[in-house]
Amino acid sequence: MMRYLAMDSVMRLMRFIGLTTVLTVLGLLPALAFAASGNQYQVRLKNGDLLSGELKSSLATELVLFTAYAGTVKIKRTEVQALSPLRTAATGSATESPTQITTAPATAIAATSKATETAAPAAETIKPWSLQLDLSAATRAGKEQAKNYSLTERFEYRVGDWRSQFDAHYDYETKEAARKTHKYELNPGLDYFYSPQLFWRVNAGNSYNYLASDYKNVDINSGPGYAVWQQGPTRLDLVLLVGRKQAYFREDETFRLLPDFASPLGYNTASLAWDFSHKWPGTLLEVYSEGNWLELLSQPLSIFDFARELNMETGLRYALTDQIRISWSWQYDRTELTLLLPKMPRTSLDLFDSKQKISIGAAF
Repeated sequence: MMRYLAMDSVMRLMRFIGLTTVLTVLGLLPALAFAASGNQYQVRLKNGDLLSGELKSSLATELVLFTAYAGTVKIKRTEVQALSPLRTAATGSATESPTQITTAPATAIAATSKATETAAPAAETIKPWSLQLDLSAATRAGKEQAKNYSLTERFEYRVGDWRSQFDAHYDYETKEAARKTHKYELNPGLDYFYSPQLFWRVNAGNSYNYLASDYKNVDINSGPGYAVWQQGPTRLDLVLLVGRKQAYFREDETFRLLPDFASPLGYNTASLAWDFSHKWPGTLLEVYSEGNWLELLSQPLSIFDFARELNMETGLRYALTDQIRISWSWQYDRTELTLLLPKMPRTSLDLFDSKQKISIGAAF
């Protein structure tokens, strides 16, 4: 029996990895096609030195710059004061000037010539933290039509080899003036970078639904992540997580009449999460995609087969100012669920939800 359960878990995990990889690649290919091929940047160090060349990668712990005379140069993030693209005033494209390094103070370099100022615009100071807030309204297209209002917050802080995150989401939905959905979700996480690209993530999730039968869900998981692309304006993180979820049910629900029911219900999961964004050079547009594909490795109830869940959001952002932006996004959620009753055929209870959102937000 134990051998059968182990083989079943392995097969589920293999199917999960294969399907997830295909869906992720297909979902990200259109966005990756817009990634910039040339990335000429200027790096200002805290001691006043300036370096310019092709930016190979921009990671949490270091920058990698390719120079014409010294080849690849690695710079610790703690030594960087500012990073800015090298562009010409006429076209806004990357300059073709040779890679250079200077040890003169930054103020002296800025005063050398007007042409130099044009080629190297004022650098933007690299902050160790970022904060994003978005308020959105949506029309829901699924089994029912409804109006949805949501507030999303995303905070990130980097120091040394550590990166902490805190995401929060509040969702309120009405149907014909009646409350349909009322819930919130909190997701703190912590990453530790073993190398510029390889890191380990510990993540915890806590969601509360004021109307659903499973009013509270707690999720704790951990696993390796890989910063596939953090070059210039492009970012792509992939994280493979394994953990456990627990669902808490209300006291008066009929689920409690089932023979093997116990609250909370616990089950093991494996998931693949992705986080992609790319700012198109020379424009005010940014494309992004984020999501999570989850596969169940154990079943909480014998009469149900919870196969997998998919949650994803893809969209475009347009910067109105340096901080204010407007965005359009498409959100898709799907749960594959099958009812298993004795002497009865398998019955699909799949759930799906699709939303389009227009959001106004701010980034700091």
